[in-house]
Formats: sequence, structure tokens, C-alpha cells
Amino acid sequence: MPTALEAAPSSSAPPLQVGVSGPEGGALSPADLRRLFQGRRLTPARRERLAASGRVVARFGSRIVGLAAYEPLGFEVRVHEFGADTACPVGSEQIASVLLDALEVACLAGGARRLVLLPRAVVLPGLLRARGFVTMAEGCAGSWFEKSFPS
Repeated sequence: MPTALEAAPSSSAPPLQVGVSGPEGGALSPADLRRLFQGRRLTPARRERLAASGRVVARFGSRIVGLAAYEPLGFEVRVHEFGADTACPVGSEQIASVLLDALEVACLAGGARRLVLLPRAVVLPGLLRARGFVTMAEGCAGSWFEKSFPS
């Protein structure tokens, strides 16, 4: 029985595999970044922040199909970038679910008690709400999603 982190859409497709790495994990290629953040501009500052952050990367076979970049800050983990390959056969929702599973594990393993998805990282709000995330709104700061874990 496949785990949530290795759920396969069908028996003929390879499972999604996920890994967590720090900045030492190596940079993603420009082609990967264009595919994962299609239609969004990654400024040099955003690329630099992405390279200096922890990352959760989802693969479908040898292809990178999802990425979430995060920073641990005390008792919370802040996800500032979230990208998915919309052309992947397993679909964006399954990619997002696998990345969110790994982010929750990374959050708890690091001793944090809150997972925050900043505005640029918000993906599929319905999926986030179904997973226990709540919307937070604050005037000029915009809105974000967060999920708290009991201590």
C-alpha cells in the first residue's frame, strides 16, 4: 500500500517521490523554474531567496514536478514559494498534497507548531481548507493560510 508521500495515480505511472533539502541541495535549473512557476515572474531577489531556503521537491520519475520553499522561524515554518508542473499526468492537486504532507512533517520534525503559507505560496485554497488551514487576513499585508498543530 503506497504511503501518502508516494501515492501513485495508477499502476502504470511511477509514484511521486518527495525529498526535503536545504540550500546545499543544489539549485534548480532555469527550465525547471520556468515550468514550475509558469506565468509568474521570479525576480533575482526571489531566486536568491529560493536558493537560500529549505526546499521540498516532488519528482515524477526523474522530472521535478513540484517545489515548496520555506524558512523555519522559531515556532513556525513559513512557505514563501510553491510551484507545480501543471502538465504532469498526476495533476496539481496530488502534487500539492504530497508537498503539503512533507511540509507538515518538516514543520513538526523541526519543533515548529504552525505552518504558514504566505500569499505567493497559496495554492488551491479549497484543498488547504480541507486540510485544516485557515485564512488569515491583515489589511495591507494581504492574506495567507496557516495551520496550527497542538503541542
